[in-house]
Amino acid sequence: MRPILHTFLVGLCLALLAGCGVTKPSRYYLLTPVDEVTAAAVSSPAAALGIGPVAFPAYLDRPEIVVRSSGNELNYDGSHRWAEPLKTAFSRTLAENLSIMLPTDRTVIHPWPRSTLLNYQVTVNVTRFDASASGTVILTAAWELIRSGDDTVMKRSKATYTETAGSSIYAAIVAAQSRVVEQLSLDIAAAINSAGLPTAQPR
Repeated sequence: MRPILHTFLVGLCLALLAGCGVTKPSRYYLLTPVDEVTAAAVSSPAAALGIGPVAFPAYLDRPEIVVRSSGNELNYDGSHRWAEPLKTAFSRTLAENLSIMLPTDRTVIHPWPRSTLLNYQVTVNVTRFDASASGTVILTAAWELIRSGDDTVMKRSKATYTETAGSSIYAAIVAAQSRVVEQLSLDIAAAINSAGLPTAQPR
């Protein structure tokens, strides 16, 4: 066999072997709500709550879990993914947390039918929700509690919540992300508890 042909065939075989390499399997994650057993009880009368709109930054609008390798650099690991859009998971987890933390008739997620009767609406604007390379999760969010009867803003707040995952393993990071959503939920639940049930009819 001619040397040139031999070299070509060897290179071709190596390329085919590389293409047949084992692809790293993807793993999928979900945020989890608080445990009903450990949730603190509050004395607010039952209210109907609307959660949303919830706004998220564009850099989180993708299936991969985001980890910051530095202040300005982000890493997206294709093998570690959210099982659903992160904004959807966040909204649902927040709604589930509030339904556990508060005695509520019902909790609905935006968008809801115009005929839906509500006592309060909670809007949230998330500007950061990711982890550092060391595993510290940071959630920065601004939120408003709006009385649905007359659109009065009962409470307005912006806060940053941090939680140490204790590991750079993605499962630990996602668990820490669930805990910072719990911290946000507790603040919103406290505001609703302080506001009490509106005297006006819900709409």
